Amino acid sequence: MHPTALAFVLFVPIVLASGCGSGSTTPRASTSPIASAASAAPSVVASSRASGSAPEEPRAIGPFELPFAQGRTVFYVAPSSRDKPQRLLANLHGMCNPPAYACGYWSHAASEAGFLVCPTGNSKCGHAMFDAPTWTESYAKMDDDLERSIATVDGANPGEMSRNGAILTGFSKGGYAAPEIAKLHPGRWPLLLINEADVSVSAASLRASGVLAVAFVAGERSGSIAGERATVARLTKGGYPAKLWVMPGAGHYYSADIDDIMRDAIAWLVTQPISP
Repeated sequence: MHPTALAFVLFVPIVLASGCGSGSTTPRASTSPIASAASAAPSVVASSRASGSAPEEPRAIGPFELPFAQGRTVFYVAPSSRDKPQRLLANLHGMCNPPAYACGYWSHAASEAGFLVCPTGNSKCGHAMFDAPTWTESYAKMDDDLERSIATVDGANPGEMSRNGAILTGFSKGGYAAPEIAKLHPGRWPLLLINEADVSVSAASLRASGVLAVAFVAGERSGSIAGERATVARLTKGGYPAKLWVMPGAGHYYSADIDDIMRDAIAWLVTQPISP
């Protein structure tokens, strides 16, 4: 089921209840519902390295926001580890669906895997009660915006991010965009994680895009689960690495345990014995 206005109808009450928002365009710590205790942007977070042999404290993970385009911000999560470099994870949100929701609700899982970069969409829903970001541009333009947002986060954290084994994720509209963006740059996004999007992909098309494994996530009560399940069955039957995670009780929105689900899906992706 391709994302339509139905996604907005289902999503709005959930976000209104949670208090999520898209944030301002000035660099600051995000106010995501699961933000860490950090309250300062990375540029002002002091090093916690202790003298002598004392263990180093975990870094502040955020989430943070930085401007990357006129009137738009990139929401991102820093890795909890100070080891360098750290894997890049990128996420494309859905229609009328802010990054504070699409990425914010699994910030802890993301921080354990690397840098999570989530650009805001190019437009707004224009709803009287909830003016969330959305996408109205082409997949090629979404790709351009994604790369600009990644460059912005990389510039704020020089030398800390690696595209080796990069993971591209997407929710709803973002999930439909993910394999199309991977197709534009074969090999750039070797791992995909598609949430709530019944995308039409084949092992041949994924391999041609340099995608070496794909994880799917769907709500137990959503319109996407049947299609995602069939796609995973078809891919695995042909020997392609694919797996489905089901969000219990959820429709076209996250279940309460999404942090754990995304953690498991990411762990599965990065440990696959994959080859082109």
